[in-house]
Amino acid sequence: MSTYEEWYRRFLLVSETNADKAFAAQELLTLAGGIDGSALSAKERSALRFVCSSLVINAGTDLADATILQAGQELASRAQGETDPTEPLHFQCIYNVANAIVGACDLGLPPEGPREVWLPALIENRRSSRFELRRARRMFLDVGSSQQADPHTRSAAYCNLANSLDHSGRWAEAYDFYLRALEADPTNGNAAGNLAQLLLSRIHTRVGQTGHIAAVYDKYVKMAQSLRDGTIAFAGSATANRWDGLEPTDSLGHLVHGLDDPEDEYRQWVATYRLALSPAVEGLGTEDAHWDSAAIEILYGNSPEEMSPPILAEMNVLKSDFLVSRQLAYEGYVQVAEGPQQKDDDTGYYIETLDYSLYGLQYSKLFLAQRSALDVLDKTAVVANEHFGVGDEARRVSFRKFWANKDGVVRPSLTKSPARSLPPHALSELAYDMEGDGMYAPSQALRNAGTHRIVHAAFLDDTGITIDARSRIHLFELVESTVLALQVTRSAYLYLIDLVSSWNHPDDHVGTYAPFPSFEYMQFPEDPEQESPSEAPEAAAPAGENSEASDSRDEA
Repeated sequence: MSTYEEWYRRFLLVSETNADKAFAAQELLTLAGGIDGSALSAKERSALRFVCSSLVINAGTDLADATILQAGQELASRAQGETDPTEPLHFQCIYNVANAIVGACDLGLPPEGPREVWLPALIENRRSSRFELRRARRMFLDVGSSQQADPHTRSAAYCNLANSLDHSGRWAEAYDFYLRALEADPTNGNAAGNLAQLLLSRIHTRVGQTGHIAAVYDKYVKMAQSLRDGTIAFAGSATANRWDGLEPTDSLGHLVHGLDDPEDEYRQWVATYRLALSPAVEGLGTEDAHWDSAAIEILYGNSPEEMSPPILAEMNVLKSDFLVSRQLAYEGYVQVAEGPQQKDDDTGYYIETLDYSLYGLQYSKLFLAQRSALDVLDKTAVVANEHFGVGDEARRVSFRKFWANKDGVVRPSLTKSPARSLPPHALSELAYDMEGDGMYAPSQALRNAGTHRIVHAAFLDDTGITIDARSRIHLFELVESTVLALQVTRSAYLYLIDLVSSWNHPDDHVGTYAPFPSFEYMQFPEDPEQESPSEAPEAAAPAGENSEASDSRDEA
């Protein structure tokens, strides 16, 4: 073989004509060993190693063979090291490395069984593989967010990142990344199908606006089934058949609420970036003026004191702090989009430094929004520490260190039972992604640098985050990091609600309890006997049954 095309056809022939996939994988690896002695160019050799790694990793996944997966990962890593970081092939190689890592970790996933047995086994698999999975998630995010990667690879990376997050109960983040996958490549039916499956799981939790969620589920079922060819291209015919088997609920709930006025640019921006603190997954959840309505929905008790614990006040504070961060981010975002000129409301006199640096209120608003959003995370841990009686000294509580012990085991006082152990695990894994080589570590580093050192925006010659006294951050990176910080903090808030709900299940409170209504802040009814406006939603209809909207918030 002398040309790239001849080598390429040989690889495909070995893969497609051998029924024994293990034998085919070994043949591929043997064939790859001869690439170095060929007359091919360096770029062609790297491309062939990438092709071979894809075929070997697919075989290892099908065979559930860790040795073959490792061999495929090594091939992809070598090809990555030989490629230019500005070329799409470089990111395709990174994607293959991440896929091999996740494939090896997923070999330890437990078979389906009783939830109280299956869920702890799943969480133990995620815990024992936490180093490798964190690395893979960071790789998927890097590929998905790269402007050098091709759209197909970016979409696949976002989808696989979302899959990994969904395995760990991190549904809010997974939802965001499935949508990013569809934005990168609208033909990715696999992302739509996985998104529908995620929403079906949310319906079964009976938390949030289940009528609305069922309507959105129906939307993505239809999309996945209409994109069957795209699903086959991304994930194969078996996966396409799986999405074809999804049944719609025929929900009468609304797809979106709160976006009827296209002139309300703030609402549109919040919905676009999915930053509403709302039980809705799309839109704002309600037409009301107070649409950031995510809250603890059910409380049980025999007295008003038991029905109004301190966590209600603390969640109010978390919410208002987040909303200030979001408002700052929006103002900075809009002003940056208008152009680099100094704004009329900026009274600062800034010296031109002739180095493409950017100064002014709009950039500081973004920096402050990013920092203050991540500050809410630490307060989230403080709230959980007090509510669940963990016992840590409040001034020493931090989000990154609170949820799990050093070995990754979630602290026992946060878990109600084995069957309800997913919410605390979701929070602990999110915190783990804020550290080391985690996917959110750059956002945390920006927050730390901006708090203690000098960080400013720049058009060119950016340094990224450094340990020096001064760092220059590219404007686009600043905007992306600010939005990401808000999305992460929103997710943590929703996971905390899930955690409280896991301890506040109706099955745990058999008996008679005092009917103690709750009301929106400063909105007390004239008739104290009238029904509470924040009454808990009814249970969701099972999949396949109608789930009708009971009010403007589409609670089933």
